[in-house]
Amino acid sequence: MNRTKQHLIALLLATVCSAPGAALAQGTYPTKPIHMVVPFAPGGATDIVGRVMATEMTKTLGQTVLVENRPGNAGATGADIVAKSAPDGYTLCLCTVGPLITVPLLNPSLGYDPLRDLLPVSVVNTVELAIFARETLPATTPSQLVAYAKANPGKISYATPGTGGPNHFAGELLQIMAGLKLLHVPFKGDGQAIIALAGGQVDLYLGGIASALPQVKAGKVKPIMVTGASRSKLLPDIPTVSESGYAGYEASVFSGIAVAAGTTPAIVERLYNAIAAAVKVKSVQETFDAQGIIPVGGRPEAFTALLKTEMEKWARVQKQTGIKLD
Repeated sequence: MNRTKQHLIALLLATVCSAPGAALAQGTYPTKPIHMVVPFAPGGATDIVGRVMATEMTKTLGQTVLVENRPGNAGATGADIVAKSAPDGYTLCLCTVGPLITVPLLNPSLGYDPLRDLLPVSVVNTVELAIFARETLPATTPSQLVAYAKANPGKISYATPGTGGPNHFAGELLQIMAGLKLLHVPFKGDGQAIIALAGGQVDLYLGGIASALPQVKAGKVKPIMVTGASRSKLLPDIPTVSESGYAGYEASVFSGIAVAAGTTPAIVERLYNAIAAAVKVKSVQETFDAQGIIPVGGRPEAFTALLKTEMEKWARVQKQTGIKLD
């Protein structure tokens, strides 16, 4: 073999080995622990999802997936960390509707753009929400609640875990569709909001079903409507908002894993496969069921399409209502 041919072969081998994803083709990713940023405090639904998923993904990927809670700015702090990380698949964000959609809508000056700086990998799950009333409120059905609220415009308060979050947006959408005027009362988390409802400080609570169940069982609060597209296994006798006369209404909170933009398709695919396998594990599904969490495990392209659709939907609500951050 002459020198020219040897040189060409050497160049070809160098090109193949240096191409994006070549290391993956040789099975080298991941070679070190992976960090999953959960942009909320420990103990909440998103944190539970993150820790369950990290355990199962560790088994599939062969490297430890470490959960890091980085709360702040309604989830935007954690999302910003991932958006600015190296696009190498070693820093993941378990992001929700807040840091991906509603917070960017209300604060365009954030340090990241979710559609530009983050690359969707998979929707992991959705979380069921419902509208609960204090036990002494003179309404037990959707029609009674709507009638009572219309008879007392601006006087009926509803609590959520915070201003500008998906729960707040869900409440504003209900007001638009039902022609209501409610008073929004934000709290720092579901726990405080539920305590306030049980104590009679607010009239309604729009939030996670699992979080409110202990107070429901104690007889201190009562479920009125479920905000998702279908009834909840945790509250099978409670109708959806859509069933209650407001067809097309649907509001749920999803969690999905994203990485920094620029991450190679091969890494994204490897992560997606690990997520898809995890949500099918029986113990994972049992944990999710107990928390009112619905496993999904959708493809990256489905996650991208969902983000765009939801961004458009909630942007219309923001424009109609003028929601602003405190």
